[in-house]
Amino acid sequence: MIRRVLIPLDGSELAEQVIPHLLRFVTPERSEFLLMTALPSSLLPILGDTIRSFTSEQTAISNEDEGRVRVAAVAQQLKQVGFKVESQCLPGKPAESILRLAEEAYVDLIAMSTHGRTGFELALLGSVADEVIRYACSPVFLVPARIVAKPDPLPHIILLPLDGTPLAETAIPVARQFAQNTNATIHLVRVVESHDTEEGLTTSHASLDLDDIEGQPISQQAACYLERIQLQLQLAGITSRRQVAKGDPAGVIARIAHAENVDLIVMSTHGRTGVERMVYGSVVSRVINNTVCPLLLMRGKVSVDACERIENAVAAGSSC
Repeated sequence: MIRRVLIPLDGSELAEQVIPHLLRFVTPERSEFLLMTALPSSLLPILGDTIRSFTSEQTAISNEDEGRVRVAAVAQQLKQVGFKVESQCLPGKPAESILRLAEEAYVDLIAMSTHGRTGFELALLGSVADEVIRYACSPVFLVPARIVAKPDPLPHIILLPLDGTPLAETAIPVARQFAQNTNATIHLVRVVESHDTEEGLTTSHASLDLDDIEGQPISQQAACYLERIQLQLQLAGITSRRQVAKGDPAGVIARIAHAENVDLIVMSTHGRTGVERMVYGSVVSRVINNTVCPLLLMRGKVSVDACERIENAVAAGSSC
């Protein structure tokens, strides 16, 4: 259950844009908020190699005060709709402070916009969001600042792209939890890329039952895989549907999200390769750059038994 949600704020309207999106997925009965801001020394302008001037320090103090006022206003608004809210102001670099507090406060979710105070998007994500996504143990509810919150208070469709690997499947439990909380339908999608071969799919996708699917066309293998995931969701009381599509994964995911009016995309931050990559240049970052809805991102982890399955299914050089 999503009990405690950490929302990093920096005093800007852009950082606060995550809140109306988030309120469609959480309720005061189930969740509470922890607001945080990391404003102090990292915002002091440095003039070359000289020491900071009094005017610069005064400006930074003013920015910090303004940030505190905005955080207090956000907290008050959330309390008025019934949420329990705490707030903290921490020293240090924003990403480091967010990750540290998330661990110390045992948060179940980090919710943030892709960029805040700077007013422009760095690379695809923004440096703070990118670092949080790559290192956070908790799922990250991410909202690109350009996205406008839907007027409908209830989400209807959660898109869950899977590629058949244990790493990608780490996103299933959190997608299931969000679906249970909102009664939303999970739309499962497996994208078959043009360079996929029957041999490549059956040897690299260790979670598939190889005895059952060997020799089947690749699209049928993918359909069988999704059918099994759908059965698991059905046993948990969750409505779902499945789709196998061909093409570039990032492009297909973005198109489906737009065509189906998806409310949330849930993904692991890395999948098919079996190794952890930087978010830049990956399928996830390209989806973020083109999405029409928020994303829920899980940093993929492989359990011991999953590692054993991979070792049994993949050639000897494979490792977790």
